[in-house]
Amino acid sequence: MLRTLAILLLLSSPAVAQKVEPIIDTVPIPAEDLVPDDVPGLEFFPAGDVTMNAAIAEAQRTLPLFLSHVLDPIGVARGGSIKVSFQTFPTDQGDEIIWVTDFRRLPDGSFTGRLNNQPFHLGDWQRGDIVSFPASAIQDCSLPAPNGLFGNYTNRVIAAQPGNGHIFNSLATRVLPPEWE
Repeated sequence: MLRTLAILLLLSSPAVAQKVEPIIDTVPIPAEDLVPDDVPGLEFFPAGDVTMNAAIAEAQRTLPLFLSHVLDPIGVARGGSIKVSFQTFPTDQGDEIIWVTDFRRLPDGSFTGRLNNQPFHLGDWQRGDIVSFPASAIQDCSLPAPNGLFGNYTNRVIAAQPGNGHIFNSLATRVLPPEWE
């Protein structure tokens, strides 16, 4: 019973993330792989937003399938990116959700990866920094394809907001590649 309680406490604890020394190649990110600086700012959704929460839940449900296709046998991503929730600091402003590339799953099940956006509320973190985070902090995934991006569950919700319809132009019609279904 004590073990079950400890596991439940771990599962319900907030995600802890930190900036770490690189354990993967620290080659500079090519400019074309970075999100451009002129990308619009943050999109805010209340914690109880039903549509966004459903998109996150669906992304998390399909995450094992995504990871089975993008991680090599030692856990290094061969493409794609993941959207990760980080607790803001130095002042608590809720969570900031940010894309991470060049990610890898560590033997303990946690992840490291490179921030692919410039954070707004994550202290001294910068686009390109390597960070660590638990798997529970992953809220979306993205896989580029010739006909657009697969995944992007949360971006599809953002695209449906007034003034954001242009986002649909970068997304594949289907959420998952047909061969995964």
